[in-house]
Amino acid sequence: MKFQGFKTVEGKPAIFHEEMDLLVIADLHLGLEGSMTSKGSYVPKFQLDDIKEEIQELQDETQASRILVNGDLKNQYSTSYTEKQELDEFLEFLQETFEEVILIKGNHDTILDNTAEKHGLELKDYFVENDILFTHGHMKLGNFDEEYDTVVMGHEHPALALTDDVGVKEKVSCVLYGELEEDLSLIVLPAYSKISNGSEVNNMPRSEFLCPVLREYGVDGLKATAVSREAGNFEFPEISKIN
Repeated sequence: MKFQGFKTVEGKPAIFHEEMDLLVIADLHLGLEGSMTSKGSYVPKFQLDDIKEEIQELQDETQASRILVNGDLKNQYSTSYTEKQELDEFLEFLQETFEEVILIKGNHDTILDNTAEKHGLELKDYFVENDILFTHGHMKLGNFDEEYDTVVMGHEHPALALTDDVGVKEKVSCVLYGELEEDLSLIVLPAYSKISNGSEVNNMPRSEFLCPVLREYGVDGLKATAVSREAGNFEFPEISKIN
């Protein structure tokens, strides 16, 4: 599926802009397994290796020389030793795989500045190129003075709650996209993490959305592309039309 110059990548929660030569992902939440285990729910560590393998596949498929991580690279608000190890390994991998790595700061990315600087990278509050604003999504659009006509963000972890004919419910991650108002488009990325919870955007009142933008505008007029690593991508109409 293509929208605002981007296209989805089959079966993976990522988008690619061919003209900009830019792959975009968000909400990896590295270290989440350790956080869950420390709270009593043992989860074996697997995300880092899986994510590295998938991103290599994405680079092979798109031939992108640039990647932008749109916030929440890490999970813990503090940083444990094991999480720091994962961050170092992942950033080294990105720099070996891509010619340019752009990091946007998310609300979970506390204490990440020093790690990024160690790798010669800058942790940016936002990034604007080709009239596209890349921001994690936890801040209001009024915080940005630069001109843009498209916003790409994460933070919400959008997903669709779907029920089949016999009443079985399934939740699947999705990309949201569409027009917020005249001359302003929006793309909301799903979480790249395999174990982060998703917001059931077709089942939630506007007041419960995490993103200020979605609380302000709502999602009824946005369309969705469901993204399943197992089943691929599926197109849906406007959220207001999804039962």
